[in-house]
Amino acid sequence: MYYSILLFLFLGVQQPPAPKNETTLIGVFQGVSLFIQNPYNSDSKEFCVKKVYVNNQLQPLNYKLSALKLDFLQSDLYTPVTIKIVARDSICQPQIINPDAVLFHTSYKFTSMSLSDSVFTWQTEGERESGTYFIEKLQTGIWVTEEEIPAQGRFEEAKYLYFPALDEGPNKYRIKYEFGNGKYLYSQEIEYEFYPEPVKFKPQATNTTIYLSRAAAYEVYNQKGNLVLSGRGLEIDVRRIRPGEYIVYFDGKDPGVFRREY
Repeated sequence: MYYSILLFLFLGVQQPPAPKNETTLIGVFQGVSLFIQNPYNSDSKEFCVKKVYVNNQLQPLNYKLSALKLDFLQSDLYTPVTIKIVARDSICQPQIINPDAVLFHTSYKFTSMSLSDSVFTWQTEGERESGTYFIEKLQTGIWVTEEEIPAQGRFEEAKYLYFPALDEGPNKYRIKYEFGNGKYLYSQEIEYEFYPEPVKFKPQATNTTIYLSRAAAYEVYNQKGNLVLSGRGLEIDVRRIRPGEYIVYFDGKDPGVFRREY
């Protein structure tokens, strides 16, 4: 039996047809091993399966066995997995014995995700009222939660916006959605290489707001060198600080000077 199953749990993108000697299964690792039947041809004295990939990574399996076992050792629980089985030819047919091991039965799905130099957006369908999102960033090989956002609870469609604090160089994010009943599901991982342009603003007298050329972390110091204001975004509300001259740093560098008028 040939499985070509697309769950649309993560990105609702139309996939091109797979070659006839490839079998693809897309799902979620649920802590259960996946078994693949590997037929043997007594005439050619060859097994059917030549290669197995999980998330584009070649698996170090013994392909001279009639049953192959995938343990997903490099995958976290409830993370997306794409299994691609490459057969010797289009005639022999490997079989996935227990496809339900990775098929996640839910109406919830991530329909789109986008990460730029200043904003992280995602869109979903099938939310529950008590759901919660956890935005996670990969730091020194460990997924660290940066932000917790309550779900809107909109079953038909929900859109979200987050301003990430990107490091210079490669950045990798994912989203954990908790259903509210102890179960959860991860989005696919998304990457962005960040090499920021210097932040620009008009260092003129201002009474209310400073508008930045891009989103950035900022720190505002007074003439005595004391930190008086900090945050992150596309603008700085300066109504909370006293009149006077100030120096502002963006992402820990690119200093500028402005004056808060009376």
